Amino acid sequence: MNYPAWQIKTAEPNSEQVLAEAGCGVLLRRVLAARGYDDAQVVHQLLEPGGELSDPFLMKDMDKAVARIQQAIEEEEPIVIYGDYDVDGISATAILYECLSSQGAHVRCKLPTRGSGYGLTRQALESLAQKGFSLVVTVDNGISAIEEAACAKELGLDLVITDHHLPGETLPQAVAVVDPKRADDESPFKDLCGAGVAFKLCAALEGCEPTELLEMYGEFVALGTVADVMPLVGENRVLVREGLNLLQDTMRPGLQALLESGGYAGKPVTTDTVSYGLAPRLNAAGRMDNASVALKLLLCGDEEQATGIAARLAEINIERQQTEQEVFAAACHTLEADPARLRDRVLIVSGEDWHAGVIGIVAARLMERYSRPVIVISMHEGEGRGSGRAPDTFDLHGALAGCAEYLIRYGGHAAAAGIEIEEERLLAFRQAINEWAAQNAAKPAPATLQLDAPATLEEISLENVRELGRLAPFGRENPTPVLLVRDAIVDGVWAMGAEGRHTRVRLRQGNHTLFASVFGTAPQKFAYPVGAAVEAALEVSVFTGRNGPMVSAHLKAIRPANLTNTPSEQAAWFEAFCTGAVLEPARAEALLPDRADTVMLYKRIRSGQVFAGDLQPTFAAQGPENAGKMLASLAALRELGLIEEQDGRWLPVPVAQKQDLAAAPVLRRLAQQAAKQ
Repeated sequence: MNYPAWQIKTAEPNSEQVLAEAGCGVLLRRVLAARGYDDAQVVHQLLEPGGELSDPFLMKDMDKAVARIQQAIEEEEPIVIYGDYDVDGISATAILYECLSSQGAHVRCKLPTRGSGYGLTRQALESLAQKGFSLVVTVDNGISAIEEAACAKELGLDLVITDHHLPGETLPQAVAVVDPKRADDESPFKDLCGAGVAFKLCAALEGCEPTELLEMYGEFVALGTVADVMPLVGENRVLVREGLNLLQDTMRPGLQALLESGGYAGKPVTTDTVSYGLAPRLNAAGRMDNASVALKLLLCGDEEQATGIAARLAEINIERQQTEQEVFAAACHTLEADPARLRDRVLIVSGEDWHAGVIGIVAARLMERYSRPVIVISMHEGEGRGSGRAPDTFDLHGALAGCAEYLIRYGGHAAAAGIEIEEERLLAFRQAINEWAAQNAAKPAPATLQLDAPATLEEISLENVRELGRLAPFGRENPTPVLLVRDAIVDGVWAMGAEGRHTRVRLRQGNHTLFASVFGTAPQKFAYPVGAAVEAALEVSVFTGRNGPMVSAHLKAIRPANLTNTPSEQAAWFEAFCTGAVLEPARAEALLPDRADTVMLYKRIRSGQVFAGDLQPTFAAQGPENAGKMLASLAALRELGLIEEQDGRWLPVPVAQKQDLAAAPVLRRLAQQAAKQ
């Protein structure tokens, strides 16, 4: 388990007073002040509905794109919209298809498959040219298609590129290249998604203010923006807020069927609804089947047909979940069957014919589980296609560039990347990327849990929480506020959800109580008994149930009261040691337990007090300054086969003879590093 360092934001002096005079309640003004707001007028613009969207013609080449598309419409040329297989690409395709169709264009849509690869391909362009198309308009792709653009020119295809990804040093040769991230683009907002750029193109084609088209296309733009994890600030905030309002009572049969299929009809539609409910279903089509199924649903105008397509997407999503679980389990087994692998700073794991549509998700889950960069590779007939994910502190693209000689090709960015590799080079690649990490990557540091503001349970009232909701929509760069409640008592613990897989906790401060949910942890695995003094990190919202509106709280994190961040720092150093880092002798010595430390931990394990999923109560009991020694002792007991995990707790294993604790490999390695002067 990760043990992030809790960091509470600090506000500028007098900011809260300014916001209080502007009419902001206690929770809202604390969060706003912590996020750097100290101007009443700016806050008013942030919180009030509506907002401005910039002129689409401020985007470089927008005039050229509009002129060429209008020429095609007037001359009845067939137009192809070339999209992508993710939610953003599908949404962008749907927006432009509806716009061009409404203007009388002869238009067709082309979505690639994962098997054919991302973006434009020579094969696809040749096929389109043979079928008589003369204009291709890309959405959500094309900015890096240098060779493919040259191919289109050779084939007599005019190309209009609309994209939002970062360009390389050279732009593709095309009639127009519309991308807000172009170095010479002077439009004011740079963080549109592919659907957002397509929406701006439609406004330019219609010759109207973009806000006038929100009622027509707002739902699709919101889907693409949220699903592509774009910053929910500036123009994106306007697009998503208005789009979610439309989605709440959508008139589109396809979207209504999607909401009903997921169990969201009649419930408040938020960014979480899109991220965890709608987007996975739409994405599943591109991952497991064909993205055109999802596009068909978005464009569907018949309720009965839409219900059938939504049901099919639900089936595909279940298949995706099952496949993902199988690949994840196989990857974990492969890694844990070889302890040497788990000491790698970068985890490389491969399997034969793992489904290419889920390896990216599996890499993300493995990164979360093992707290380090992961590349998952699906092998087929001697060649592998891999997908990698990395935490913020690691430059995955830089690591791949440093090991390019071992790869057929690679691409991506610091946090996510893809590779192709020959099977015979896997071992050398694993060694090379870990050598690169040892030389170039920063030592592992504790993750951080950002806390917006302190609050008491009395202050977390229905009125204050409802006002805090004015900051929505929440997402990247505008996250759901996290409140810090200090000096609370666990007043009750109950099972929650199907089969009791989640936990409901009642917190108490004096005469005030609050119920909070803990997802993914059953009550028997919850490490805090009734009566425990804790501090809690809470996300709060308003839930309307049978008895009317009430405060709903999610327990984002919990730890013993007054624990401090010392265990987080020591856990990060112990993780660095476990992944091959050579520690300074003093640091290694600080992590090296003596026999008394290990015996003390073992006694707690025998009494059933050590929870495998959360060691923080044990850190508090044995002293926060001894957290590193406790982790080393726990690792040693595991290596010697003296303990095992049973139903969420570490428990003793019966042994026939005494074991020499000093013989544990982890303690021997620590002792060796501590002895070096």
